[in-house]
Amino acid sequence: MLEDCFLDMQGSSTEPWIESALHLQGQSELACPNGERHTLHPDAALLMRVDQQGSQFQLHKGQLVRHVGASSTLSTLRPRFGGNLPATLKAFDVPYGDSCHIRTMTPSARLRQLGSGLFSHHANGACRDLKLEAIANLFLSELIEGFEEGSDADDTLPPWEEQAYQDLLDQISGALDSTLSIPALADRVGLTESRLDQLFKQKHDQTCAEFIRNERMKLALRLLEDGSHPVKVVADKVGYGYVSNFSRAYRARFGETPARTLRRGASE
Repeated sequence: MLEDCFLDMQGSSTEPWIESALHLQGQSELACPNGERHTLHPDAALLMRVDQQGSQFQLHKGQLVRHVGASSTLSTLRPRFGGNLPATLKAFDVPYGDSCHIRTMTPSARLRQLGSGLFSHHANGACRDLKLEAIANLFLSELIEGFEEGSDADDTLPPWEEQAYQDLLDQISGALDSTLSIPALADRVGLTESRLDQLFKQKHDQTCAEFIRNERMKLALRLLEDGSHPVKVVADKVGYGYVSNFSRAYRARFGETPARTLRRGASE
């Protein structure tokens, strides 16, 4: 982007609709005629419907913006949900005209992966349009599902989710020395990645990835303070293949190098 500019938001529908939107790269501002402003960036996915004429995206010079979005009319979506829209979409189901309804959530790794898929060279070929439509539908459904799962304000988990959470804790604590894939963990207990993070936010005020990093660092601290494990061994035990990466992460967390903690532990 060479200069600051504004792009008018032109809706393609004249009936109730919904759109999912995410910037994979860059940042912009969505300004609505009613005075609402929303920032789009890689850590904020939007589920939105803006009918109002005059809505604009403000783009700033000196940056590359990579944007993905998928939209659908509600009349098209309704049959996909057996005739009744989920609670998340009820607020969007109003007559076309002046609606300006926007919800924001932190995008899951799965949502980012799907968004990136819309730019992938694998989406080319004779079936390009079919592939893009499939990815776009998954992108939209992932965002709707993420909001739907986060809409329940009750902190009490159903028994199966409580059991899934406990199983996750056991899996994580028993595998801190290996690669822990968030998508694989979620799939193993039958949860979406967004719901997985919601559980850990509810229980620990952290995402699952943040929880894992903290558990690795707490174990590393205990092992180093014991004074009997070399730094390389500790790095292996907490899932770091490279000592240099482990040392940077450890110092960022505790403010000193692993070697210094080890020396202090060995001298006590």
